[in-house]
Amino acid sequence: MQHTFTKQKIAVLCFSVFLMLTCVFSAKAVAKDYVFKWSNIKEIEVTAQSLNIRTGPGTSFTVIGTLSQGDKVSVVGTLGSWYVIHTSKDMIGVISSTYTRVLSYYNNTTTTTPDTPKTTTPAPTTGDAYGYKVTTDEQKMIDLINSERSKNGLAALTVDMEAMRVARIKAEDLSKNQYFSHQSPTYGSPFDMLKKFNVSYTSAGENIAGNSTVEAAHTALMNSSGHRANILGSSYTHIGIGIYQDSRYGKVFAQIFIGK
Repeated sequence: MQHTFTKQKIAVLCFSVFLMLTCVFSAKAVAKDYVFKWSNIKEIEVTAQSLNIRTGPGTSFTVIGTLSQGDKVSVVGTLGSWYVIHTSKDMIGVISSTYTRVLSYYNNTTTTTPDTPKTTTPAPTTGDAYGYKVTTDEQKMIDLINSERSKNGLAALTVDMEAMRVARIKAEDLSKNQYFSHQSPTYGSPFDMLKKFNVSYTSAGENIAGNSTVEAAHTALMNSSGHRANILGSSYTHIGIGIYQDSRYGKVFAQIFIGK
């Protein structure tokens, strides 16, 4: 079902579905359902040459307008990594946050530089800061995944501590840098992260999610075809799980699947 936003509907939007994204390095799947959240972001500026305004948070939704580089629009709220916006032409729509920059917040904090400063990628961790034993929540998620694989006649995934390290770092990065994307502003793409942390593989995939509990996250992931495909991927042999407390969703989850 396609969601269309109007000024009247925005005031009463209440989504109870799970916020999540999936990434398979040979193909990408876009989740259909997102949680609407109010935001303290007041105004943003478009950085792309042209940016489509859509009826929902994804490229499969209908284009209802276009913004140009330098256009400034008001933010009503967020749907995952997409902004719900109100334009100067009195239009309500949804745009990708990837091609924008924040101009002002409702707490009156404003940006002071026109361009996003370049960040230096931290050196890969070589110690045990992220190499601790599997936690209860992490093991619970691994068990749920392997239970699904068993039901489908697939071999259980083996915990790989290097993949665990990458997943834990990704989950922490998602929370601390307050973004929700496979493309990390710190480490780059999942491919980049695996390379930087010297993880070898023949195939790989990543799921990222936000939810309050492991069980709720797992159920929602299994109800999404893209995430389910990663969980039941026959080419994968090993797994890494990262879970980090998050002020937005309760917890953020990163699942790294690799085949060796």
